[in-house]
Amino acid sequence: MKLEFEVVSTKSAIQVWICLLWIIALVPGCGSMDGLSPESEAVSDEYGLVRRNSDTVLQNRIFYRTMMIELEITPASSTPSFAWRAMGSKYMVITVFNQKIDLINDTIANPTDAVWTWHSGIGRGREGNVSFSDGADVQNDVILDEVTPLASGDYFIALWGYDDNHDLAYSSREYRYQVP
Repeated sequence: MKLEFEVVSTKSAIQVWICLLWIIALVPGCGSMDGLSPESEAVSDEYGLVRRNSDTVLQNRIFYRTMMIELEITPASSTPSFAWRAMGSKYMVITVFNQKIDLINDTIANPTDAVWTWHSGIGRGREGNVSFSDGADVQNDVILDEVTPLASGDYFIALWGYDDNHDLAYSSREYRYQVP
C-alpha cells in the first residue's frame, strides 16, 4: 500500500507546520503553571520578603495604567533602604503601611494605615535611592518630623510617581515585607 499526499498549496502546508510548531512549543509549558495558583502557600525568602503568588509575586502594579517600577528593599530590616531605576520624575512617593493597601479610583483608601513615608519634596534622599532615615513617620495620616524604626511585624510597601502634569505615571506592585 502506497501513501500519497497531495499538497493543495505551499502556503497551506507552511501554515500547518507553523501551527504544529506553536502547539509543540506551548503545550510543555502548561504543566509548569500549576505552581502559580493562588492557593499556593506563602513563603518567606532569605531576605524576609513574603512571597505569595496570590498577591505579591504576581500582583500588578498598584495603580493600573502606569509604568511598572521594580522596587528593591533591604531585606528583613527595621530601617530598610529602597532602590529603583530613576524615572526622571519630580515627584515620587514610597509609603509603608501596616495593612494591605486599599484603593478606590486610583486613590489610597486607607491612608491612616501608613506608618512611614518618603516623597521627593522632603528634601532628603533622591529619586532611585532612599534610606529609611530620609523619610518620616506617619501617624493618623499626618507626616511627622521624626523617624523611628519599624516594629516587628508584617508591612505593605509601594512606590508611585507623577509626571510633569501631576498625573499618576509610575507605580510598583505592593510588596509584603516582614520585620523580624
